Amino acid sequence: MFNEFDQEKALAIVRIFETGRAKARYDALAVLDDGAGISYGICQFTHRSGALAEVVAKYLESGGQAGRDVIEKRTARLNRKTKLAIEELAADGEFRRALIAAAATSEMREAQKAVANERYVAPAERFCEVNGFVTPLALAVVLDGHVHGSFARFARLAKGDVEKAWITDYLCRRDAWLRRSVRLRATAYRTRFFLGEIAKRNWQLELPLSVNGTKLRAADLEQDREAADFPPKNLPETTTQEPQAPAVNLPADEPRPSILSAAETAFDEIDGVVTGIVTRTDRAKSLWATVAGTLWQMVWAVAAFLAGVPREVWIITAIVVAILTAMYLYRQIALGKLREKQEAK
Repeated sequence: MFNEFDQEKALAIVRIFETGRAKARYDALAVLDDGAGISYGICQFTHRSGALAEVVAKYLESGGQAGRDVIEKRTARLNRKTKLAIEELAADGEFRRALIAAAATSEMREAQKAVANERYVAPAERFCEVNGFVTPLALAVVLDGHVHGSFARFARLAKGDVEKAWITDYLCRRDAWLRRSVRLRATAYRTRFFLGEIAKRNWQLELPLSVNGTKLRAADLEQDREAADFPPKNLPETTTQEPQAPAVNLPADEPRPSILSAAETAFDEIDGVVTGIVTRTDRAKSLWATVAGTLWQMVWAVAAFLAGVPREVWIITAIVVAILTAMYLYRQIALGKLREKQEAK
């Protein structure tokens, strides 16, 4: 549905958003400060999203040898998305250097291309086809939403009977969300760029374009005609050391629940179980509250440990739940004594 040149423009714009360059950068690596951990490659595949683990898995399956020993030893940790695992790998210089070394191989280039296509490019083109979107700007917007994250969240809310109305409404909703978020506000340049081109009625994304301060010219694409195959087979210059300029921060896929929220949820469940035992005396209720609270803490702690939740999170939450359970127990005992006094009178 989209020709090669349209695909190139959309891909180049997203690359500029991600790495500051129109050309594919396989070895671009940064450690993000938003909890996503290592961000790597042509689409800045992150640890937390699981995309980096997919790239590494394909690289190893294809027989890639550069940095293989180091990477293989870290795969178990890479497959875990806990705060501790993300922080440990982000601080692992040997692992980061192994990824950069692997970027010079054809196996890693093919792995990155495959994951980029499966996760981002194919779904974006499929969405446009299903909805009858035909402009290069619409393709670039949808592709950027898939790469940047939370596309489905705003696609469900967007309204508009025709392509241009829907894309504009989607961008306005996403832009407002980005601007409201302290963590994501810095990435609102993405939506500002697209809204700016809409204001110019540049739905065909006629070149040249100024994309977040980077000039995108037709010549940049003509020198890179295989970009539609995402990305070109010719590897741009690579470095033996880690890049000094970090990539643009990406938003985490889903916000982590706060300790207080988890504690409140746990307490609500305890309270529901205990107050449901209406046929017991107040003293029996207190006993059951203690038993239920203790059992719930044990179950929650074991489940959290097996699921890989950072120990500091579930330990603190367990302590909070224990305090709330004790308060509930005290309340039940106090009410029981009051009722006994009233009955004695």
